[in-house]
This record gives sequence, structure tokens and C-alpha cells, in this order.
Amino acid sequence: MPLFTYRCTNCDQISEILVRGSETPTCPSCGSADLEKQASAFAAKVGVGTGGDSEPACPSCAQAGACPFN
Repeated sequence: MPLFTYRCTNCDQISEILVRGSETPTCPSCGSADLEKQASAFAAKVGVGTGGDSEPACPSCAQAGACPFN
């Protein structure tokens, strides 16, 4: 069950919508099915140790201002 980001062409609302199987997503704001899928980037975290600490999955994110997605 993937989570996608959509922009509604009717009301211009941007929403993350859980899509199950072959169902057609609708805008949670206005109910329109006229949605455009948006490109998105994910931020994966890699667990470190057992203390619940985590580090960024890519090394460039560890350096301030080096992440290409910011």
C-alpha cells in the first residue's frame, strides 16, 4: 500500500494519499478525482546502536547544507 503525493487540479490542494490496489484516489479536500501525481523524495533513516539514535541514510545529508533535496 504505497503512499503518494498528489496535487488536485480542481482546488490546488497537495495531499499524501494511501492508494490500495487499483482504487482511484480522490482529493480529501474537495473529493475530485482530477489529481496529478507529484515527484517526491523519501528520507530513509538507518538505525545506529540500541539507544534509538539514527543517522541519515546518505552521507551528504550529514553535512549541513549538502543535501541535494533541501
